[in-house]
Amino acid sequence: MLVSVLYLLFLQKSLKKGGMTQLSGIKYGFFRDRMIVVIAYLIAVLGGWISMQFYSDQELWIQIAIGDFVATVIIFISSMIVKNSSMYDPYWSVLPILILGYILIVDALPFQHIRVILLFVIVVYWGVRLTANWLKTWPGLLHEDWRYIKLSNDSGMFYWPVSFLGIHLFPTILVFMGCLPFIPILASEDPIKWTDFIGFFISIIAIEIERRADNQLRQFKSDANPSKGKVCDIGLWKYSRHPNYFGEITFWGGIFVMAYGLNTSENLIYGIGFLSMIILFIFISIPMMEKRQILKEGYAAYRQQVSMLIPWFRKS
Repeated sequence: MLVSVLYLLFLQKSLKKGGMTQLSGIKYGFFRDRMIVVIAYLIAVLGGWISMQFYSDQELWIQIAIGDFVATVIIFISSMIVKNSSMYDPYWSVLPILILGYILIVDALPFQHIRVILLFVIVVYWGVRLTANWLKTWPGLLHEDWRYIKLSNDSGMFYWPVSFLGIHLFPTILVFMGCLPFIPILASEDPIKWTDFIGFFISIIAIEIERRADNQLRQFKSDANPSKGKVCDIGLWKYSRHPNYFGEITFWGGIFVMAYGLNTSENLIYGIGFLSMIILFIFISIPMMEKRQILKEGYAAYRQQVSMLIPWFRKS
Protein backbone atom coordinates (compact mmCIF):
# COMPACT_ATOMS: atom_id res chain seq x y z
CA MET A 1 0.00 0.00 0.00
CA LEU A 2 2.92 2.34 0.68
CA VAL A 3 4.07 1.84 -2.91
CA SER A 4 0.58 2.70 -4.16
CA VAL A 5 0.46 5.86 -2.07
CA LEU A 6 3.87 7.00 -3.35
CA TYR A 7 2.76 6.41 -6.91
CA LEU A 8 -0.49 8.27 -6.25
CA LEU A 9 1.47 11.30 -5.07
CA PHE A 10 3.74 11.06 -8.10
CA LEU A 11 0.88 11.02 -10.56
CA GLN A 12 -1.02 13.77 -8.79
CA LYS A 13 2.06 15.95 -9.13
CA SER A 14 2.30 15.00 -12.80
CA LEU A 15 -1.34 15.89 -13.34
CA LYS A 16 -0.71 19.44 -12.14
CA LYS A 17 2.09 19.83 -14.68
CA GLY A 18 0.73 17.69 -17.47
CA GLY A 19 -1.82 19.96 -19.05
CA MET A 20 -5.54 19.80 -19.50
CA THR A 21 -7.79 16.82 -19.02
CA GLN A 22 -9.67 15.81 -22.15
CA LEU A 23 -12.32 13.08 -22.36
CA SER A 24 -10.79 9.85 -21.08
CA GLY A 25 -7.19 10.83 -20.40
CA ILE A 26 -4.60 13.50 -19.80
CA LYS A 27 -2.70 15.04 -22.67
CA TYR A 28 0.96 14.41 -21.87
CA GLY A 29 2.65 13.56 -25.13
CA PHE A 30 4.04 10.47 -26.88
CA PHE A 31 7.10 9.77 -24.72
CA ARG A 32 5.78 11.06 -21.42
CA ASP A 33 2.69 8.88 -21.69
CA ARG A 34 4.81 5.80 -22.11
CA MET A 35 7.09 6.81 -19.26
CA ILE A 36 4.05 7.11 -16.98
CA VAL A 37 3.03 3.57 -17.94
CA VAL A 38 6.54 2.19 -17.46
CA ILE A 39 6.85 3.75 -14.00
CA ALA A 40 3.40 2.45 -13.07
CA TYR A 41 4.39 -1.08 -14.04
CA LEU A 42 7.73 -0.93 -12.26
CA ILE A 43 5.94 0.13 -9.09
CA ALA A 44 3.29 -2.58 -9.60
CA VAL A 45 6.01 -5.23 -9.98
CA LEU A 46 7.78 -3.93 -6.87
CA GLY A 47 4.53 -3.89 -4.90
CA GLY A 48 3.70 -7.41 -6.03
CA TRP A 49 7.16 -8.68 -5.12
CA ILE A 50 7.06 -7.09 -1.66
CA SER A 51 3.64 -8.61 -0.94
CA MET A 52 4.93 -12.04 -1.93
CA GLN A 53 7.64 -11.88 0.71
CA PHE A 54 4.98 -11.94 3.44
CA TYR A 55 3.83 -15.33 2.15
CA SER A 56 7.21 -16.92 1.53
CA ASP A 57 6.11 -19.98 3.55
CA GLN A 58 3.31 -20.71 1.09
CA GLU A 59 3.43 -22.70 -2.14
CA LEU A 60 5.18 -20.83 -4.95
CA TRP A 61 2.01 -20.51 -7.03
CA ILE A 62 0.08 -19.09 -4.07
CA GLN A 63 2.83 -16.48 -3.68
CA ILE A 64 2.61 -15.63 -7.37
CA ALA A 65 -1.18 -15.35 -7.23
CA ILE A 66 -0.93 -12.91 -4.31
CA GLY A 67 1.75 -10.80 -6.00
CA ASP A 68 -0.26 -10.86 -9.22
CA PHE A 69 -3.36 -9.58 -7.41
CA VAL A 70 -1.48 -6.76 -5.66
CA ALA A 71 0.17 -5.67 -8.92
CA THR A 72 -3.25 -5.64 -10.61
CA VAL A 73 -4.65 -3.44 -7.84
CA ILE A 74 -1.79 -0.96 -8.27
CA ILE A 75 -2.37 -0.78 -12.02
CA PHE A 76 -6.08 -0.30 -11.32
CA ILE A 77 -5.25 2.63 -9.02
CA SER A 78 -3.15 4.04 -11.85
CA SER A 79 -6.08 3.68 -14.24
CA MET A 80 -8.34 5.57 -11.85
CA ILE A 81 -5.84 8.38 -11.44
CA VAL A 82 -5.41 8.99 -15.18
CA LYS A 83 -9.09 8.16 -15.80
CA ASN A 84 -8.13 5.59 -18.42
CA SER A 85 -8.52 1.82 -18.05
CA SER A 86 -6.23 1.28 -21.05
CA MET A 87 -3.39 1.55 -18.53
CA TYR A 88 -4.03 -2.15 -17.98
CA ASP A 89 -3.63 -3.23 -21.62
CA PRO A 90 0.10 -4.17 -21.56
CA TYR A 91 -0.40 -6.25 -18.40
CA TRP A 92 -1.63 -9.16 -20.54
CA SER A 93 1.69 -9.58 -22.33
CA VAL A 94 4.03 -8.53 -19.51
CA LEU A 95 2.68 -10.82 -16.79
CA PRO A 96 3.67 -14.25 -18.24
CA ILE A 97 7.29 -13.13 -18.70
CA LEU A 98 7.40 -11.95 -15.08
CA ILE A 99 5.83 -15.17 -13.78
CA LEU A 100 8.22 -17.35 -15.76
CA GLY A 101 11.23 -15.23 -14.76
CA TYR A 102 10.30 -15.34 -11.08
CA ILE A 103 9.98 -19.15 -11.11
CA LEU A 104 13.30 -19.56 -12.87
CA ILE A 105 15.03 -17.31 -10.32
CA VAL A 106 13.39 -18.72 -7.18
CA ASP A 107 13.81 -22.36 -8.19
CA ALA A 108 17.24 -21.65 -9.66
CA LEU A 109 16.34 -23.64 -12.77
CA PRO A 110 19.31 -23.95 -15.10
CA PHE A 111 19.01 -23.41 -18.83
CA GLN A 112 20.43 -26.87 -19.39
CA HIS A 113 17.19 -28.66 -20.11
CA ILE A 114 15.92 -28.11 -23.64
CA ARG A 115 12.33 -28.03 -22.36
CA VAL A 116 13.05 -25.00 -20.18
CA ILE A 117 14.77 -23.24 -23.08
CA LEU A 118 11.84 -23.92 -25.42
CA LEU A 119 9.33 -22.51 -22.94
CA PHE A 120 11.50 -19.48 -22.23
CA VAL A 121 11.89 -18.69 -25.94
CA ILE A 122 8.19 -18.79 -26.83
CA VAL A 123 7.00 -16.90 -23.75
CA VAL A 124 9.58 -14.12 -24.07
CA TYR A 125 9.17 -13.88 -27.85
CA TRP A 126 5.37 -13.69 -27.52
CA GLY A 127 5.44 -11.18 -24.66
CA VAL A 128 8.07 -8.85 -26.14
CA ARG A 129 6.41 -8.84 -29.58
CA LEU A 130 2.93 -8.16 -28.23
CA THR A 131 4.17 -5.43 -25.87
CA ALA A 132 6.22 -3.82 -28.66
CA ASN A 133 3.16 -3.84 -30.89
CA TRP A 134 1.19 -2.09 -28.15
CA LEU A 135 3.93 0.52 -27.69
CA LYS A 136 4.03 1.10 -31.43
CA THR A 137 0.28 1.50 -31.93
CA TRP A 138 -0.91 3.03 -28.63
CA PRO A 139 -1.93 6.67 -29.25
CA GLY A 140 -1.35 7.70 -25.62
CA LEU A 141 -3.27 8.50 -22.47
CA LEU A 142 -5.74 10.63 -24.37
CA HIS A 143 -6.93 7.46 -26.08
CA GLU A 144 -9.02 4.77 -24.39
CA ASP A 145 -10.15 1.46 -25.85
CA TRP A 146 -13.62 1.79 -27.35
CA ARG A 147 -14.80 -1.23 -25.35
CA TYR A 148 -13.93 0.51 -22.09
CA ILE A 149 -15.74 3.66 -23.19
CA LYS A 150 -18.82 1.59 -24.02
CA LEU A 151 -18.60 -0.12 -20.65
CA SER A 152 -18.36 3.28 -18.98
CA ASN A 153 -21.46 4.50 -20.78
CA ASP A 154 -23.37 1.32 -19.91
CA SER A 155 -22.37 1.12 -16.23
CA GLY A 156 -22.50 4.82 -15.36
CA MET A 157 -21.59 5.53 -11.73
CA PHE A 158 -20.58 1.90 -11.21
CA TYR A 159 -17.92 2.04 -13.90
CA TRP A 160 -14.83 1.80 -11.70
CA PRO A 161 -15.99 -1.28 -9.73
CA VAL A 162 -16.94 -2.84 -13.08
CA SER A 163 -13.59 -1.79 -14.53
CA PHE A 164 -11.71 -3.44 -11.67
CA LEU A 165 -13.62 -6.72 -11.95
CA GLY A 166 -14.05 -6.92 -15.72
CA ILE A 167 -11.15 -5.02 -17.30
CA HIS A 168 -8.42 -5.57 -14.70
CA LEU A 169 -9.02 -8.60 -12.47
CA PHE A 170 -10.79 -10.92 -14.95
CA PRO A 171 -8.01 -10.83 -17.57
CA THR A 172 -5.41 -11.21 -14.80
CA ILE A 173 -7.12 -14.43 -13.71
CA LEU A 174 -7.29 -15.70 -17.30
CA VAL A 175 -3.60 -15.08 -17.95
CA PHE A 176 -2.70 -16.63 -14.59
CA MET A 177 -4.63 -19.78 -15.57
CA GLY A 178 -2.97 -19.73 -18.98
CA CYS A 179 0.41 -19.82 -17.22
CA LEU A 180 -0.47 -22.86 -15.08
CA PRO A 181 1.15 -25.28 -17.58
CA PHE A 182 4.45 -23.72 -16.52
CA ILE A 183 4.17 -25.91 -13.39
CA PRO A 184 4.61 -29.37 -14.98
CA ILE A 185 6.85 -28.05 -17.77
CA LEU A 186 9.39 -26.54 -15.38
CA ALA A 187 9.09 -29.24 -12.71
CA SER A 188 9.51 -32.21 -15.03
CA GLU A 189 12.81 -34.05 -15.16
CA ASP A 190 11.63 -36.33 -17.99
CA PRO A 191 13.77 -36.52 -21.12
CA ILE A 192 12.73 -34.23 -23.95
CA LYS A 193 9.64 -35.53 -25.75
CA TRP A 194 8.13 -35.03 -29.19
CA THR A 195 5.21 -33.17 -27.60
CA ASP A 196 7.67 -30.54 -26.35
CA PHE A 197 8.68 -29.74 -29.91
CA ILE A 198 5.13 -29.91 -31.24
CA GLY A 199 3.91 -27.51 -28.57
CA PHE A 200 6.87 -25.22 -29.21
CA PHE A 201 6.26 -25.07 -32.96
CA ILE A 202 2.51 -24.57 -32.48
CA SER A 203 3.24 -21.52 -30.32
CA ILE A 204 5.92 -20.18 -32.69
CA ILE A 205 3.56 -20.47 -35.66
CA ALA A 206 0.81 -18.83 -33.60
CA ILE A 207 3.06 -15.88 -32.75
CA GLU A 208 3.96 -15.48 -36.42
CA ILE A 209 0.28 -15.53 -37.40
CA GLU A 210 -0.49 -12.90 -34.79
CA ARG A 211 2.50 -10.79 -35.86
CA ARG A 212 1.56 -10.89 -39.53
CA ALA A 213 -2.09 -10.14 -38.79
CA ASP A 214 -1.17 -7.12 -36.65
CA ASN A 215 1.25 -5.79 -39.28
CA GLN A 216 -1.25 -6.28 -42.10
CA LEU A 217 -3.98 -4.49 -40.16
CA ARG A 218 -1.61 -1.63 -39.34
CA GLN A 219 -0.60 -1.40 -43.00
CA PHE A 220 -4.25 -1.35 -44.07
CA LYS A 221 -5.02 1.49 -41.70
CA SER A 222 -1.95 3.50 -42.71
CA ASP A 223 -2.75 3.10 -46.42
CA ALA A 224 -6.28 4.41 -45.97
CA ASN A 225 -7.91 4.92 -49.35
CA PRO A 226 -11.64 5.54 -49.85
CA SER A 227 -11.60 3.47 -53.02
CA LYS A 228 -10.57 0.24 -51.30
CA GLY A 229 -13.30 0.22 -48.66
CA LYS A 230 -13.30 0.21 -44.89
CA VAL A 231 -12.91 -3.52 -44.22
CA CYS A 232 -9.41 -4.99 -43.90
CA ASP A 233 -9.31 -7.74 -46.52
CA ILE A 234 -5.60 -8.31 -47.10
CA GLY A 235 -3.21 -11.10 -46.17
CA LEU A 236 -4.50 -13.35 -43.40
CA TRP A 237 -7.61 -11.20 -43.13
CA LYS A 238 -8.77 -12.69 -46.43
CA TYR A 239 -9.20 -16.05 -44.73
CA SER A 240 -10.14 -15.16 -41.14
CA ARG A 241 -12.08 -12.26 -39.71
CA HIS A 242 -9.97 -12.43 -36.55
CA PRO A 243 -6.58 -13.98 -37.38
CA ASN A 244 -4.94 -12.13 -34.49
CA TYR A 245 -7.34 -13.76 -32.03
CA PHE A 246 -6.72 -17.14 -33.67
CA GLY A 247 -2.99 -16.67 -33.16
CA GLU A 248 -3.48 -15.69 -29.52
CA ILE A 249 -5.62 -18.74 -28.73
CA THR A 250 -3.23 -21.06 -30.56
CA PHE A 251 -0.23 -19.69 -28.65
CA TRP A 252 -1.75 -20.79 -25.34
CA GLY A 253 -2.71 -24.10 -26.93
CA GLY A 254 0.94 -24.78 -27.78
CA ILE A 255 2.00 -24.25 -24.18
CA PHE A 256 -0.72 -26.63 -23.01
CA VAL A 257 0.49 -29.29 -25.46
CA MET A 258 3.95 -29.10 -23.90
CA ALA A 259 2.45 -29.70 -20.45
CA TYR A 260 -0.06 -32.32 -21.52
CA GLY A 261 2.57 -34.47 -23.16
CA LEU A 262 4.43 -34.98 -19.90
CA ASN A 263 1.69 -36.93 -18.13
CA THR A 264 -1.57 -37.34 -20.01
CA SER A 265 -3.46 -38.71 -17.00
CA GLU A 266 -2.71 -35.81 -14.64
CA ASN A 267 -1.90 -32.71 -16.68
CA LEU A 268 -5.25 -32.37 -18.41
CA ILE A 269 -6.27 -29.99 -15.61
CA TYR A 270 -3.72 -27.47 -16.87
CA GLY A 271 -5.83 -27.05 -19.99
CA ILE A 272 -8.22 -24.84 -18.03
CA GLY A 273 -6.27 -21.76 -19.11
CA PHE A 274 -6.35 -22.71 -22.79
CA LEU A 275 -10.08 -23.47 -22.53
CA SER A 276 -10.67 -20.11 -20.83
CA MET A 277 -8.91 -18.32 -23.70
CA ILE A 278 -11.17 -20.07 -26.23
CA ILE A 279 -14.27 -19.05 -24.29
CA LEU A 280 -13.03 -15.47 -23.85
CA PHE A 281 -12.38 -14.82 -27.52
CA ILE A 282 -15.25 -16.78 -29.05
CA PHE A 283 -18.01 -15.72 -26.67
CA ILE A 284 -16.87 -12.27 -25.50
CA SER A 285 -14.16 -10.57 -27.58
CA ILE A 286 -15.28 -11.61 -31.06
CA PRO A 287 -19.01 -10.87 -30.55
CA MET A 288 -18.14 -7.39 -29.21
CA MET A 289 -15.86 -6.70 -32.17
CA GLU A 290 -18.36 -8.06 -34.69
CA LYS A 291 -21.13 -5.91 -33.29
CA ARG A 292 -18.97 -2.86 -33.88
CA GLN A 293 -17.58 -3.94 -37.26
CA ILE A 294 -20.99 -4.77 -38.75
CA LEU A 295 -21.65 -1.03 -38.90
CA LYS A 296 -18.88 -0.65 -41.49
CA GLU A 297 -19.79 -0.62 -45.15
CA GLY A 298 -19.09 -4.00 -46.73
CA TYR A 299 -18.60 -5.91 -43.49
CA ALA A 300 -21.86 -7.87 -43.78
CA ALA A 301 -20.73 -9.37 -47.10
CA TYR A 302 -17.22 -9.93 -45.72
CA ARG A 303 -18.72 -11.75 -42.74
CA GLN A 304 -20.64 -14.14 -45.00
CA GLN A 305 -17.58 -15.01 -47.07
CA VAL A 306 -14.78 -15.25 -44.49
CA SER A 307 -14.32 -17.70 -41.61
CA MET A 308 -14.85 -16.21 -38.16
CA LEU A 309 -11.68 -17.51 -36.49
CA ILE A 310 -9.79 -20.39 -38.12
CA PRO A 311 -8.21 -19.31 -41.43
CA TRP A 312 -10.06 -21.13 -44.22
CA PHE A 313 -11.04 -20.84 -47.85
CA ARG A 314 -13.46 -18.06 -48.66
CA LYS A 315 -17.04 -18.80 -49.58
CA SER A 316 -18.03 -17.71 -53.03
